[in-house]
Order: sequence, then structure tokens, then C-alpha cells
Amino acid sequence: MRLGELLTFHNEWWRTEKVNESLAPTYRRDAFKQLKEMINLRQIIVLTGLRRVGKTTLFYQLIKDLIENGVKPTNIIYFSFDEKVEDLKKILDEYQKITGVEWKRERIYVFFDEIHKLTDWSLKLKLLYDALPNMKFFVSGSSSVDLEREAYSNLVGRHFLIRIMPLSLKEFFELKKGKQIKNFEIWRDELFLIFPEYLKKPFPEIVNEDNERRIMEYMRENVLGKIIYIDLPGKFKNINEDLLISLLEIFYQNPGMILNIDNLSRNLRISKKTLLNHLFYLKFSYLIRAVKNFRVSMLSTSRKLQKIYPYHWSLIFGLYMEIERGKLLECIASSLLDAKFYWREKGKEIDFILKNKEIIPVEVKAKPELKQIIKFLEKFNLKKGFVLHEEKEKEVKKINEYEIELLPLVELAFYLENRQESLEL
Repeated sequence: MRLGELLTFHNEWWRTEKVNESLAPTYRRDAFKQLKEMINLRQIIVLTGLRRVGKTTLFYQLIKDLIENGVKPTNIIYFSFDEKVEDLKKILDEYQKITGVEWKRERIYVFFDEIHKLTDWSLKLKLLYDALPNMKFFVSGSSSVDLEREAYSNLVGRHFLIRIMPLSLKEFFELKKGKQIKNFEIWRDELFLIFPEYLKKPFPEIVNEDNERRIMEYMRENVLGKIIYIDLPGKFKNINEDLLISLLEIFYQNPGMILNIDNLSRNLRISKKTLLNHLFYLKFSYLIRAVKNFRVSMLSTSRKLQKIYPYHWSLIFGLYMEIERGKLLECIASSLLDAKFYWREKGKEIDFILKNKEIIPVEVKAKPELKQIIKFLEKFNLKKGFVLHEEKEKEVKKINEYEIELLPLVELAFYLENRQESLEL
């Protein structure tokens, strides 16, 4: 399809003066409010996150809101690089040719979807941003390393980056039940009941899908498959799709496994360089996360003994319908905490370490258990820790000078958009 045809097709509001309801559903995620508050800021808004989490839907909802609040429909342009990669100026010139809007002079709102597919996108966007303060840019991408690295390298002071995650438990419940909820305690029992269902399908398009086989196929084909067979080969040379799948099978079946490059390259019969490259590709596309060993005594991390988890626990269900419960709980916690560190020393281990204003250990257990975390607090003269568990009750234990909060994983999942609120950090 030619550029002009693509623009006309995707910007139907130029003709109809409204956004199709199927593109901009009534339900609005918590991130929508955050984005709306940023509409009048000068900076570029960069959305990043997994495929199918709803970045494009958020764009259409913002466009709908702009039109309803008096912005001329022809002063809003949407373009997806998922379908065609074109130069930014060429897109804008074609837009002007079709609408008559002089983009260099008028106030316009520009939505570029999957922009990471454009080579040197941040440098090209920077030129437009610096020269044309009348333009408000919203851009999105589904690659973590590329999008975030380019934004921080070339758009310093010119952007806000927002990670869009799969649905929080609150959002899943609201979409499933058709009612808004704010207070966790009021809905505690219902949220615990729906939690197992939520774990397997926290993506907007499959909230109401009950067939496990179709859920698995959706995750495998629409998320994992498109990344491995379309996105990555389109971005990098020498991609070995079979190797990527083999690595995912290993990591998703054993979330939290310690990465041993020597053993893994030997077992897979590939060079270390090839393995390291493909590990980078998986991190690049939000398919895995590496959690580093934190050396508390030295306030540093070790490159050795990295643990590998799925970037989000739900990705596991694209390959496996079931997984050992303890491993799943740890994987869920790594996603909810956006984990960066764990601690291991002389055979002793703490599942995760949060490093904010202070160092806070977090253990993940099916049932609350305090022995290991107390030893850690004693060893490093710390005062507070968390134990995440499957039980219903939230409780604070004070043992000597130590404070340990026993927090249900369900509650952490409810407050996904504001982890600081749920952990009171």
C-alpha cells in the first residue's frame, strides 16, 4: 500500500471527525490518565512494552479524547512503522498534501507507532522536536534495549518514557466484570478468587477467553511468534529462530535459573558469541530479564551468577500450560517488582533485593516463612523486609528491632501501576 493510502486508511477521523469505537474502547487503563496529563507538556512521550499490551489502543484513546476536546481531526496524525518504514519528513509532507495542514506552522499531534523499526529514529525525531515546538510527539515501540537506549542517548531532557505492562489485577477485574474498583480491601475476596485466571491472561484481548488452548496459541503466535519470526529478523542479521525458541524453552521451564554461559553454549553446541548475541536479542524484545547478584557489603553487583526470568510471567503460558508452583510464584514476583537484584552468598539466598533509599530484602513463599529473611537483616544490620505469599492476610511482624511485612502477592498485583504504594517505599 502506498504511503498516502496508508495515511488515509489509518486516519479515518480526517473524514469522519471521530475515532472508531472498536479502536478506542470505552474502558481506559490507569496509564491513560497519566498520558492525558502529559498532553500539554513539550516533551516527547515514549511508550514502551511488550507486544499486545495495548500501546496502540492508548494512542487511539488519546486521539479520541483530543477530538472530543476541540482539536481539529486533521491536526492529528497517526502512522505505524509496523506496516511500512518511511522517513519522518516524507510522512509529514504526505500528510500535508492530503489534509492541507501546514505541519511546520500549525499545532499538530503526532503519533508514531513501533518507531524503533526506523533506523536512527531518535536522531531524526530530535531534529523535528528542536526545530518545531508546535508539534507534540507520542511514539511507541516493542523493543526495550533499542528504544530506551536511543531515547536516553539522543533525547535527553526531551522525553518522558512510560513502560506499559500487561494488565494489573485491578484492570483485569474491571475489564472482566465491567465495574470500576479502587479499594483493595472491599474487593479482597473476589480478587483472590479471580487471581488464578488473571495469571494466565493479563492481556486486554484475551480477558474473556476461557479456552486454555486458545490462550496458549494467542501468547505463542501473537506475542512470542511475532517477536521471534518478524520483529527480530527485521532488526538484526544472523538471527537463529530455532535457537531463540530453544533458549525460551529452557528459561521459561526453569525461571530463576542461574545463567552459566560456558555450560549453556556447550550443551547447545554453539559459540559463546552466538549465545551472548541471542541472549541480547531476547532482552531487547522484552522476552527475558536478567537479575543480578547484589553484593550488599560492597553495594555492587556481580556479572556472574545472573538469574534469568521471563520478562513477564504470563509469557510462560505461550509454551507451557503448567509450571511448578514455587517457580511460578518467584517469576510472578520478579515481574511485579521489576526485579533487578537478588542475593546469594555461601549457599544462602534472598529471592530479590530492592535498592531504593535503602536496601530491602524480599522473599517469595507459598506460605509466610521468616527464618531466612531475619538472618539476612541481622547479617547486614537492616531493619525492614518483605515476604510475599499466597495467603489472604496482610500482616506486619515485629521481631526484636526488625519489621517484616507479610504481603499477599494478590495485593501487589492489584497495585501494579504503583508498586511504591503497595510496598510503602
